[in-house]
Amino acid sequence: KSAGGLRDMHALFWLYRGNDAEYLFPLDSAIGALPKFIAELSRRGVLDDEEREAVDRALQFLLRTRHEMHFRREVASDGLEYALQREVAEALGFGRRAELHSVEVFMREYYLHARIIHRLYQNLSHSYKELIEPVRFPTSRAEALSGKFSRVDGMLTVAPDVERFSSAGEVLEAFTLCAEYELDLHARVRRAIANSLDLFTDEQRCSPQLALQFRRIIHSRRVAATLHDMNELDVLGSYIPEWGNLVAFFQHNMYHYFTADEHTLIALANAERLRERHGVMRDVFRNLRRKDVLYMAILLHDIAKPLGVADHEVTGVGVAKTVLERLGMSDIVADVAFLIRNHLVMEQVAFRRNIHDPATIREFAAKFDRPEHLDYLYLLTYADLSAVNISVWTEWKSSLLQELYQLTAEVLRRNLKGEQIEQFKHARHERAREVLVDRLSATLDRDRVRQHLDGIQSEAYVALFSDDEIAQHIHHSESDETVSTIFSRQEGYTEITVIADDAPFALSKFCAVLAANDANIFDANIFTRDDGVVIDRFRVSDAETKAELSQSVCQKIARDLNDVMEGKLDIEHLFAAHRRRWKRRPKRPENPNVRTDVQFEDHPRYTIIDVYAPDALGFLYRITEAMSKLGLDIYFAKIATRVDGILDAFYVLDRNGNRITEPTRQEVIRAELLNTIRHVSEQELAASP
Repeated sequence: KSAGGLRDMHALFWLYRGNDAEYLFPLDSAIGALPKFIAELSRRGVLDDEEREAVDRALQFLLRTRHEMHFRREVASDGLEYALQREVAEALGFGRRAELHSVEVFMREYYLHARIIHRLYQNLSHSYKELIEPVRFPTSRAEALSGKFSRVDGMLTVAPDVERFSSAGEVLEAFTLCAEYELDLHARVRRAIANSLDLFTDEQRCSPQLALQFRRIIHSRRVAATLHDMNELDVLGSYIPEWGNLVAFFQHNMYHYFTADEHTLIALANAERLRERHGVMRDVFRNLRRKDVLYMAILLHDIAKPLGVADHEVTGVGVAKTVLERLGMSDIVADVAFLIRNHLVMEQVAFRRNIHDPATIREFAAKFDRPEHLDYLYLLTYADLSAVNISVWTEWKSSLLQELYQLTAEVLRRNLKGEQIEQFKHARHERAREVLVDRLSATLDRDRVRQHLDGIQSEAYVALFSDDEIAQHIHHSESDETVSTIFSRQEGYTEITVIADDAPFALSKFCAVLAANDANIFDANIFTRDDGVVIDRFRVSDAETKAELSQSVCQKIARDLNDVMEGKLDIEHLFAAHRRRWKRRPKRPENPNVRTDVQFEDHPRYTIIDVYAPDALGFLYRITEAMSKLGLDIYFAKIATRVDGILDAFYVLDRNGNRITEPTRQEVIRAELLNTIRHVSEQELAASP
């Protein structure tokens, strides 16, 4: 039922059969209705020999795929879901080709064939659409635009006798006019374009005139829609061969929903729509000196993925340089190259590091020679992430990215370097803290407020919590309750702040209780006061519904936290009961390509441990427990659980407050954490139905 699927062929078949008496041929079950229909289209000259062969191959591919799906699942289900793709690929004989896995080769073949079917549907259904719709009279006369082209009722059209264009320049002119006049392509123009792709020769691709036309598209107000039409009609890949390699390129994981070309065009559309939005991103977009830099960086940011996904941000620079020079855009090569090389950096910093740490800002700001590069990278990062799949971009991620942008922009505007950044941030933190003391002292004892704030060394604390939240922390830290828990329901998630006296394995126990109550942790901020009071905030969502927690679940979490910390409830018993419940639920399909690794990164004050692993039940509980057993104290954690794996970052010190710098000690920690990951994965498999 998807675009380019069998339903498109069925729709065409019944349109022709229902509207044209000549197509009421007898159905022969031995041949099949669709192959006979395609043969009839060829006989009547609707399809030439080359088109018929392509459509025949596409149809046979879809049918073979469908038969294998039914055989594998033993049911007539026509959804080629993620878990089934690998089985079908292997059964149909797709082996490893170049650096692509068999399933990715198979899925690219699928999308290429689906494009052929869908294009046929679009081309042939238009006349029948006009036939069955009420007669419409043009609201205006046809207006001549350029050469063979005119516009009428928001459509770019040509005379009925134009079957083919005479030059590649005419083909690009059609898209240039659509971009500049914001028009849609009439079916006649689409057919003529489809018949003219052979005009794009190596000589034409190097034509300054064609390059000028392409630049006019990039400078228009209809960039994404025009390039989408060009891609759909195979013009973009014919004109820019490097793009052609990106068409239907598929990564087999649950994170990337779209083929690489479709992802890129969605990203372009999202960037273009920023002019209509409100807020910081819109202001940054409107103030860009050259929007063509942003558009070309988005268009080319994944251009080298077909050469190898690993390091595509590095290899893509050379490919982009070649393309830009051929397009007469040498003046923006340096800017676009910087953006492509760094297009993954900003999300890695925002989502994997403590952005309130001066060392983080100092290292990130050092990447920019000019403040405008930060503006471009901010918008490119948004466009890229918002086009990955429907669930990746969230308001929470938007706020993190915006905060990193604003913190770094201020440093760049002031031209601060090295220790100046730390001095500036420390001075600003001190001012903010004094203002906070004054505000809170209106309702709380001033000495209590100052003592509380002085006891928390991290500058992030004041930035992350509001006045009311900090006042609650002070109040709850003085209560008699073993564990005080504060819940705040947000749109799509729940914030849980846990306040208690520090104790061995406290963090891992908190994580275990949350996991045992189906609270999926996607962010954690950990603070410990000098007197040993811990204030840990977790952002969580319901593991099944992906929404905020119910009131009853919150109440149970509060009870369980107190019972566990008071020794009334054994954490292993609680977790075993939880595992039994999950054993009866359907598991998400595994992705064997998920990275498993443990890496160390230097930091002036802490040791950062990055943990990569497949997602598993209670993972954060087990990994934090292992760190505690290894004698590590966790001072900050960045949790990133994606649909296809985990990437968690932990800022740690040993029990004596020292960084972990000795290679032998790091290797012991790495081996033990990898062993924990393996053990958790094995338990997950053992618990599967």
